[in-house]
Amino acid sequence: MCASPPPAVRPRTRTVPPPLGAVMSRYVAPLGFTLAAVWVAVVFVLAGGGH
Repeated sequence: MCASPPPAVRPRTRTVPPPLGAVMSRYVAPLGFTLAAVWVAVVFVLAGGGH
């Protein structure tokens, strides 16, 4: 009979997933920054009058 190896000891990890708001903000923040940059570019083009 072979003795089974002892289970691997792993450090405690967080098993509770982060709240949905934290996950969404990670993706929404860059999107908001991109939209703001596009909006500023549009305002400059309109303010410049195309010349």
